Amino acid sequence: MKKYILPGIAGCLSTYSLITVFHPPIYREYYVEGVDYITANIYELLGEYSFSAFIVFALCLLLFYMLAKRGYTFGNLFSNIFKKEILPFFFLSLFFGFSYTLGKYYNEAGTNLFRTGSFANGIKFVFCMTGFFLLCFPALVFIAEKLNRSAATVLLKNGKSFWEKHAFTKAFLILFLFYLPFCIISFPGNLCYDVIGQIEQVLTHSYSSHHPLLHTLLVGGMTALGKQLFSSYEIGLFLYILIQSALLIAAFSTVIAILAKKKVNSAVLWGILFLYCFTPIYTNLATTALKDVPYTAFVLLYIILYSILLTKPEYSRRPVFRLLFVISQIGTITMRNNGLPLVILCGTGAMIYLSGKAKSFPAFLRYLGLFLLEGILISQIILIPAGLLLHAEKGSKGEILSLPFQQTSYYLNTFDGNIPKDELSAIEGVLGDPDEVMNSYDETIADPVKAHFKKDASTGAILTYIKAYFKGGIRHPFVYAKAFFIHTYGWYCPNTANEIRYETDYETIKSSMLHPLAGKGMIFLYRFAHRAFPFGLMENPGFAFWLLAFLTAFCTAYKKKETLTLLPYWIGFLVCLASPCFLGHPRYALPLLAGLPFSYVLILISQNQQTEN
Repeated sequence: MKKYILPGIAGCLSTYSLITVFHPPIYREYYVEGVDYITANIYELLGEYSFSAFIVFALCLLLFYMLAKRGYTFGNLFSNIFKKEILPFFFLSLFFGFSYTLGKYYNEAGTNLFRTGSFANGIKFVFCMTGFFLLCFPALVFIAEKLNRSAATVLLKNGKSFWEKHAFTKAFLILFLFYLPFCIISFPGNLCYDVIGQIEQVLTHSYSSHHPLLHTLLVGGMTALGKQLFSSYEIGLFLYILIQSALLIAAFSTVIAILAKKKVNSAVLWGILFLYCFTPIYTNLATTALKDVPYTAFVLLYIILYSILLTKPEYSRRPVFRLLFVISQIGTITMRNNGLPLVILCGTGAMIYLSGKAKSFPAFLRYLGLFLLEGILISQIILIPAGLLLHAEKGSKGEILSLPFQQTSYYLNTFDGNIPKDELSAIEGVLGDPDEVMNSYDETIADPVKAHFKKDASTGAILTYIKAYFKGGIRHPFVYAKAFFIHTYGWYCPNTANEIRYETDYETIKSSMLHPLAGKGMIFLYRFAHRAFPFGLMENPGFAFWLLAFLTAFCTAYKKKETLTLLPYWIGFLVCLASPCFLGHPRYALPLLAGLPFSYVLILISQNQQTEN
């Protein structure tokens, strides 16, 4: 009888985690009688149950029964929890339970409430997190062991395939022909506020390095060229859209070509091509003038070559391979301002790893030049003179403080009137009137608060603010933590939807769709996509991060030498956490979405890969 008790409890809690709904907090002052307040909390805690809950409960019990038959009982797992094949998935399941529940809470109970919540929601949070943890733990251990045993055999091909020759060219043509109708229908291309500002810089000859200068010259220059050659800004913008789409398609085609060289099963390659064709975010953003599209193309190329170099360092001797890697670094650094820290941090990680494998000092110097010197130096040789020649205004120092500014605004809202004068003075020295900073708070985006940053603030004033920021955090760590989670939970909660359509009007460039209904049709398509399974999941940053977290735990559990190849994703993820926003802007996560199919296949075939081409 005992062996059925724990699965039964786990089934109840797992069902609770899947069906429970969080409601706005219940506050004591809203009830005259204490007993009414307690009754309301009990009702809220119990929730509502229906026939669908019974179905979910039965399915959970069936899952636990099937896993138990294969030896994945809770007793076995917890008694062997410190084994290297199990421990990573214990912590991963805890994280999944926490982030899943956090996403449910903020989506359903609301994130605009500055108060801490209610007793009922606190208990529900614990039950929901525990239930989802129990659901994930045995399932993840089972999936990981199954992948380790048989994934390589399934993924590797037998016999000839369509992709055996000219894989890059075939993939490029297929993808280009698929993307082209979207480009034509969207003529001249969609715009967002950032790129409008970049185009204006070129048209007015007033430059700023707030956005990547090289991308500004590319998108603005192509738009202006269209006016000179064809008397049409629209044609110029459309030519830019074709260029950025071709860059993204070339990176996708490189994924197919590299995996084809590694003799991956044709069905797997077609599956990856399907993802690149039918994941809505790719055709959506490829037809939108954005720095993130060329940036993603170069980062994806960087990830591919970085992964190969870490597993096969001898490739660093090949001139063509070395040239491509340097080009990928230059593109990563010049197409987005946060590309430089990504290359520096990933290069440092590679050097630490490869320094022990360097058999000679010349080999060490070759790695040093390849990972940390050549691409970085060349990109700076391009950017610094360009900025000087164009008299580009330097970007705001406040860009790197987006997250602290957001936390400060939330802190002011939470403790309005109860903040020490020295802290208020420090905030005022950098952001201006604290009341205005407080009223600018928007849980989804830090830009309104960041706009208050005084560009002429001295280094001393900024340091004083940082000191006050940490003092507030030491006194009220949970308030800072809540502000952080409210602002970032969409990056690690798959149950959070992100709108992804940019529809900004710009008087200089007129939209001229082929048909009046074309624009509405495209808008409907992309706004509907995130609601439809599996398309919403395919472009969900939170789900992509879960896949990354699982792959990292898998590499840790089975000591895969390719673990370090995942470093670019993690650096990019940390950049996302520090970014001004997430809701409505999953473009930051494009490299993660685009690169994971390659990394999954590369790592899963590594143990059985006998031939390298």
